[in-house]
Amino acid sequence: MNEILKNTQSFFLRLRSHERKTFRRFLELHEDASLTQSKSLKLFDLFSSDNDLTEIEIQKKIYGNSKVEQRTFNKLVERFREKMYESNYLDVNLYREDVNSPYFMGLMEVKKLIGISYNVAARGVNNKEMIRILKRGLSLSEKFELYDEWICFINLKFLLNANLFPDNDPVKLLEEMKELQQRKNTLNEAQYFVYKLIRTYQDQSTIRKDIRYELSNAIEKLENENSISYSWNVYYNIALLKLQLFHANENYDDAEFLLQELIANLQQQPSLKQFTRIAEAYTNLAATQMNNFKFTDAVKSNEEALRFPGLRPSDKNYYKESLAFLNIYLGNYTKSNKALNEIIAEELIGNTEEELSRRKYLLAATLFLQGDYKKSNFQLQDTKEIENEKEGWNIGIRLLQIFLTLATEKIDLADQRIESLRKHIERTSKMKSVRKRDVVIFRILRHLAMNGFDFKETWLDKKKDFLLLQSDKPDYKWIPRSHELIIFHQWFEAKVRHKKYQPEFDKK
Repeated sequence: MNEILKNTQSFFLRLRSHERKTFRRFLELHEDASLTQSKSLKLFDLFSSDNDLTEIEIQKKIYGNSKVEQRTFNKLVERFREKMYESNYLDVNLYREDVNSPYFMGLMEVKKLIGISYNVAARGVNNKEMIRILKRGLSLSEKFELYDEWICFINLKFLLNANLFPDNDPVKLLEEMKELQQRKNTLNEAQYFVYKLIRTYQDQSTIRKDIRYELSNAIEKLENENSISYSWNVYYNIALLKLQLFHANENYDDAEFLLQELIANLQQQPSLKQFTRIAEAYTNLAATQMNNFKFTDAVKSNEEALRFPGLRPSDKNYYKESLAFLNIYLGNYTKSNKALNEIIAEELIGNTEEELSRRKYLLAATLFLQGDYKKSNFQLQDTKEIENEKEGWNIGIRLLQIFLTLATEKIDLADQRIESLRKHIERTSKMKSVRKRDVVIFRILRHLAMNGFDFKETWLDKKKDFLLLQSDKPDYKWIPRSHELIIFHQWFEAKVRHKKYQPEFDKK
């Protein structure tokens, strides 16, 4: 499938039901009424069908057996795409409170007012109308902290000053634009710090400790700048940086308090009220509660995040993945399976290849915990994309493979896989990306293999190592949302005592 068709279909499939209805009416309005059904409407129906058609099949259904040049077909798809974008920008789609946040609707209105204001000015319409549009644009820009648009309206006011605003001092307008640009620069700087110190590390299973100093400096700098001319959006980014610092210091109580305050402001302040932001705050709250071993509370926060409309597929899948982790910890394996299967069914819609592999690994772990070793092993075969990553998920895969061989009493294969784990750890430890806990786990497994897989004897021989794994030392303790879905020392003890593995979570 060519790139134009693929991208157009991808956008179409993300349209909500009301947006599709509007688009179809829009196409009908702009197509030749004399035609039984236009080619664009045929393409609409083909995209709407559940059939996974190839490009050749789509062309045949539109043109029949007639030969069509690729250029002709591409032009049809391009016209279809532009009409789709245009219909999606109609008021009937934009101003829906059940779907779009107040911030989004305000932003769209301001964007339109900019175009309208230039159009009105060019046509020499009554001055009162121009003043009305500018006042509305300035009011909305200030309300939602839309600095680029705000500057644009003041600039228009400056250019039209002699005719429309003779009482305004142009020098003051210039100063106002400079001040707004400075506020915009502070916001840009805040967003840069968030990208540099948070977004880069958000998919890693452990929080890097060497960014604390940078986080503290960034927070202090931004708070000083924001105190001069307060911006709620700068406050929002500072809150994200503080949250990261609290997590880095394992100060989860303060992090939870910060997030409760942030959620209240996100729901009350117009310039912050975006559904995606509120949903992200709830999932951050869930992650904080997860790290604080408040798994039941975390489930409620995560479910609250999924409640908001307009979530991107990638965000929705991330929140569902969090739910899967939590339900694994709570022993609700059926719920975990459901969430993971929903994500995996989306394939590459909302999943990168690496994320999809990681989520298949999570499903394999859940199946193992349910005792379905055959399905778990089958699922584990499809995790190639994370085999070479450096964050630890690969170790999780290798540990699960070892657990499976021991559960099915394939001792020789377990020996081979422990050796494979040794080679992997030796390779990755040179890149300083292996937790000390994983090294201790390997050390125990190697002793187990050398000891003829005698769990009881190994338990006694390696007592010091097990005490390390049970401790609250940062490098050795078990941490939530890591690759270790089956708590190793508890699983091992269950094997020693010939009991079913049932994890117990104890916050030290």
